[in-house]
Amino acid sequence: MQFCWKHGAAGALIIAALAVAVGAQAQDAGFRFVRVRYQSHPGLRGNAWATDYPTAELNLHEAIDRTTLLQLEGPPIVLDLTDDRIFDYPVLYLTEPGYWQIDDAEVANLRKYLDRGGFLIIDDFHDYGRGQYGPQWHNMYNNVKRVYPDKEPVEMDASHPIWSIYYDIDPDAAISTKNGSGRWGWGMRFGPLDDVYYGITDDTGRLAVVICYNQDIGDGWEWPGGRNLGAASTVSFQMAINFIMWALSH
Repeated sequence: MQFCWKHGAAGALIIAALAVAVGAQAQDAGFRFVRVRYQSHPGLRGNAWATDYPTAELNLHEAIDRTTLLQLEGPPIVLDLTDDRIFDYPVLYLTEPGYWQIDDAEVANLRKYLDRGGFLIIDDFHDYGRGQYGPQWHNMYNNVKRVYPDKEPVEMDASHPIWSIYYDIDPDAAISTKNGSGRWGWGMRFGPLDDVYYGITDDTGRLAVVICYNQDIGDGWEWPGGRNLGAASTVSFQMAINFIMWALSH
């Protein structure tokens, strides 16, 4: 893999400060990527939580190591939402929420995690394009509403500061990895504006959940040089790093 992205001076100052703060806490207090393991709906795709695992996060850790000063603590791990070890980690990643089935115990622990300052990235699901919501969106939405019954996802357009906290990203120009062609036999499913990014804020106004819809940034991590993803892979790493930086600095 080759990572040769640039970031602004502001981003460098942010991550330098984060690195000093993290390193000062304890020798093993670095960042560690955590994937959420969940039960899929009966009769639907099993082990959907493991899509792109473990290659995606291994490549993401490499990208973080090469392009930031963030201290990493060991390899990525997988945890259930009912595992209290989630409270040791600031960021959780949940993929394929179109198949996600959450239970009462998971609802309670995830809400507690988010209320304590945790950050959740939801990724890799799609329906029919911008403005058209289908079964995968509705399944994700119903699960999230059990956690935050009084909150609504709000689109994070290009003006949101999350897109410039480390890398300068234009979400409207970002390529969806749900597109593809060539030897994998995919047709072009979405146009450049079909991938949409939503945020949910907690009671304090802090961004607690990021939702990548009609997009699969984890696919970009898994295939940085394959599946004819082109620039979609680069922006997938950049988005992940921006989300992580936001979580660590807010």
